[in-house]
Amino acid sequence: MKHYRIFIFALLLVSCQNVEKVKEPENLIPELKMAEVLTDLSILNSARNYNKRILEETGLKPDEYLYEKHGIDSLQLAQSNEYYAKNYDRLESIYKKVKVNLEKMQGDLEKMQEEETRIKDSIKLADSISGSKSDSLTVKPVLKIKRPIIDSLIIDSNH
Repeated sequence: MKHYRIFIFALLLVSCQNVEKVKEPENLIPELKMAEVLTDLSILNSARNYNKRILEETGLKPDEYLYEKHGIDSLQLAQSNEYYAKNYDRLESIYKKVKVNLEKMQGDLEKMQEEETRIKDSIKLADSISGSKSDSLTVKPVLKIKRPIIDSLIIDSNH
């Protein structure tokens, strides 16, 4: 029983040690910008995982693109990431912003896809009415409506 008390006392002493706070780096990326960086990083990683070959064929280097777009370097990103990782509340706040950013982008993409589908459907309908295939890049007038020119309505004064 005496060993048990010593073990608990030693465990208590070790667990109550002075935990140092992580020092904020001089070039810390602000939270809002960090959320933007992590949003872009998430998209780039998804693109890399989706089809790496296409990404390579474009010549885009994801890391270089990310650093150039946000005006940061790899060391600054690593230090900021480490700092935020040890400050859970701030990291959680950043990731909530990332989630909102990605959800907004997804909504915008869905709207664009709906608009694209609507346009394609309109072109198909126009093609079916005119009986010809139109180039997808040009829109040809389908119906030419001849309207009589009416300058004014003449009302007979006898009526």
